[in-house]
Amino acid sequence: MNKKFELLLFDADGTLYDFEKTEKYALRKTFADFGLTYNEAEYLPVFKSVNLQIWKEFERNEISAEKLKTERFVRFFNALKIECDDCVEFGKKYLLNLSEENSLLPGAKNLIEELAGEFRMAIITNGLTIVQRKRLYNSQLAKFWDAIIISEEVGFTKPNKEIFDVAFGKLGCKDKSKALIIGDKLTSDILGGNNYGIATCWFNPEKKTNTSEIKPTYEISKLYQLKKIVG
Repeated sequence: MNKKFELLLFDADGTLYDFEKTEKYALRKTFADFGLTYNEAEYLPVFKSVNLQIWKEFERNEISAEKLKTERFVRFFNALKIECDDCVEFGKKYLLNLSEENSLLPGAKNLIEELAGEFRMAIITNGLTIVQRKRLYNSQLAKFWDAIIISEEVGFTKPNKEIFDVAFGKLGCKDKSKALIIGDKLTSDILGGNNYGIATCWFNPEKKTNTSEIKPTYEISKLYQLKKIVG
């Protein structure tokens, strides 16, 4: 029986990997490393807001990966009205701490183990090399990927078509109708897949209402639901 899809492209953070946990750990650890008092209830929401905005700028090619590493902490500390003696070093340490954490979301390991051998699978992430290489290559899922495409390494981000060109080139895939991208971000994963002409699956665990013009081919709220879509 012919499968509907042959190639599955997975986003990493927020789709398979628990970035909420990773982010909390890294910010708390970095404050401790610099001997600074950390108030998670106050600081974490501010950082999340600043970080979300700057990654949107990154997706739109409005800021470079290199500048992002420091600029987010410049904005973060400015928002908190805290003096940052060296935001460059703070940013570097934060990235190293991020790279140490690679916890998976519930159901991720079981899903990928069940799909292994049935499909070609790859990670395609808008991430920074220093963080994602260590996290992804040292995780429980590392052995299952035919390729890991990291935006900083290839020079293009989702939703730009060029990062999909790289993925398809690495995987030797020519038939777009046989590919599916699975991700939690409408503006990068789903928009990118739509623009590239491949099927898209929005992982929406919080069951948010989609008020945007970006429409996924499929939508799931639990990872195991993907099995019915791919057959």
